[in-house]
Amino acid sequence: LKCFYSSCQVLKLLKRLLPAPAILAGTMMGAMADAKAGLTDAATDAAKKVIEEELAEKAPESLKPLFPCCGGPVGTMDRCICMVQEDQREQVKSAIEKYRSL
Repeated sequence: LKCFYSSCQVLKLLKRLLPAPAILAGTMMGAMADAKAGLTDAATDAAKKVIEEELAEKAPESLKPLFPCCGGPVGTMDRCICMVQEDQREQVKSAIEKYRSL
């Protein structure tokens, strides 16, 4: 794999793309913190999506048409918890609490 840009061209491109204070301040720590925050945001979003999918699977068929009206699977199941089978109710409640804490 051959690079088509010289190092000088890459530096000029970076200077154009990045704001000058960021380059002058040497914000590697800031960039690392932003990357970590991005990872935690991505992990949180992924965890929320998994919980939503889990609740959508456990939802009774009669509740699925209500998802768009009540805020998705989590909101619908929270509002209509009485429609969930008794043996699954505690699992659903704990999944909703976990979703809300994220």
